[in-house]
Amino acid sequence: MSVRVAVDGSGAMAASVLHALAGRDDLDLVVLNTPSGDAGGAGIVPRSRERDARRLPWKRHAVDIVFDCSGRDARTHLAAGARRVLSCAPAARGADTTVVYGVNHRALRPSHRAVHGACRATHGIAPVARVLHDALGISNAMLTAVYSRPHDVEGDGFALPLRTGAADHLHRVLPELDHCFDETEPMRMPGVHASLIGMVFVAERTTTVEEVNSLMQAAAFGDWADIVRYGDTPFSTALSDRDTRSCIFEAGWTQVSGRVVKVCAGYRGDRGYAHRMVDTAAVWKAS
Repeated sequence: MSVRVAVDGSGAMAASVLHALAGRDDLDLVVLNTPSGDAGGAGIVPRSRERDARRLPWKRHAVDIVFDCSGRDARTHLAAGARRVLSCAPAARGADTTVVYGVNHRALRPSHRAVHGACRATHGIAPVARVLHDALGISNAMLTAVYSRPHDVEGDGFALPLRTGAADHLHRVLPELDHCFDETEPMRMPGVHASLIGMVFVAERTTTVEEVNSLMQAAAFGDWADIVRYGDTPFSTALSDRDTRSCIFEAGWTQVSGRVVKVCAGYRGDRGYAHRMVDTAAVWKAS
């Protein structure tokens, strides 16, 4: 039985979620709310442009899960009649838990009514942290994001923060590494059409560049094949606009000095992240 879902929001993220939902027979898109602008084509799905949270059409359309791409407080969606809310916007409020599909989605419970999907930067590095922690152990780590935009506003109008929030999200989705991660201020590199997350960490044992890359290559061609891409070409060409994976590991930038390891992973646009949100919803509906 398909689950009735809705999308709330305008701009690139909402459009990417709509694209990820296309062709899914387990998630039935029943309404799209675009309070400002447009989120692209959605076939014959009913649309609204409701800005007033009290008048959102979720109860009328018997919505099971709302994909919030607008940044509203999750509790407003619940009050409007949605059974569950999956927040795809930065700094989501009112969430019961934070989930990165592939890392901790098995922690979803029937009692959860509002879930935050973390951020794109978290999805870009969390699978790498999971794989390398399981094999090498991570005792301390520092994250640095490199944005493709030279300015301070994302395509959906959200201001780019002084921190991505990835370190905080990693503490939530990898609780065994609580307080292990910190984050520096993001860097901006105009002209680079992708985003990168660097992670420097102290392993629990000595390792080599070859071992680190082999671990990630095995993951990318194994259990993590739908989420992680192993890149051994320059970063700007290793990513495709059509790629639905949310983490591209950049093997050429791996460095090791004893127990100190530097790795880099990245993402391009919203597509991979949106597909993880849809994957999360599909798992959540079955919980």
